[in-house]
Amino acid sequence: MKNRSISGIQTGLIAFFLAFSSLSYSQYNVKCDLKFISHLVNRGDYNEALYLTDSTDCSSLQSNDSINYFRGWSLYSLKRLSASSVSLLKVTPVSGFYLKSHYFAAYNYAYSGDYESSLKTLSEIVQDDDKQISLTNFEAAGFYLLQGDTARYRESFSKIRRGLYEITESSDNLQKISDDLKIHKFKSPVVAGILSGIIPGSGKFYSGKRGEAISAFIGTTGLGLVTLENYRKSGLRSFKTIIFGTAFAFTYVANIYGAVMTVNIIETEYRDNVKNSILFNLHIPLRNTFDK
Repeated sequence: MKNRSISGIQTGLIAFFLAFSSLSYSQYNVKCDLKFISHLVNRGDYNEALYLTDSTDCSSLQSNDSINYFRGWSLYSLKRLSASSVSLLKVTPVSGFYLKSHYFAAYNYAYSGDYESSLKTLSEIVQDDDKQISLTNFEAAGFYLLQGDTARYRESFSKIRRGLYEITESSDNLQKISDDLKIHKFKSPVVAGILSGIIPGSGKFYSGKRGEAISAFIGTTGLGLVTLENYRKSGLRSFKTIIFGTAFAFTYVANIYGAVMTVNIIETEYRDNVKNSILFNLHIPLRNTFDK
């Protein structure tokens, strides 16, 4: 009897706990608390903020500008840029988050390499003062530079109002990058390979690797001369001729391949550095403008 009594009490407590937990969870979940979501975003708790914006009650407010902004900004901070742009572009012009959302959506596209979408997004932003127009032209100039369209870069850059502290330093840096691109001498992997085929090591010299060029010339030429000497003394079927000839052929081909790859790596690194520098300088004015 006593055991039954204890069992009944335990069952009652468990039922009460489950009911209380269910009620608490329900109260937490039912209310789409924008202030709390904003608090999570400001604290950097982006996954938690996303969980709430994607919850049943918040998702029913998909037309709500704040929900779209908080969701887009959380996705941006988590580097999920494509999904971020989709949410940010839903923010309407009546919202205080409108400009920030659309400028960062354009930046997201540029970061992902979709320059056409980034320029289209910029062109559709509703602007109401000279400062915003300058920011738009600055961002557009950077996007055109990423595209390699120097004519449109110069056109957009000339429309920037200088003296705006949010833009000045970054616009100077952007101009330096543009000037550097003008004087940069592109090196062709094909030319490097052809040069190395004619004179071993010359492809590496062309790429700027002079020490490697000298080593390649001495090593490949030395093996070639030893092979030739053994051929003259012992003939084509001589063991030494075959061994040194094989080593020479391998070194000769490897030297050509190495020259091609060296130039390709140098040019790829240069392009990546330029892209990252442009994106970095496009990002700073956005932060200066909207994260005060």
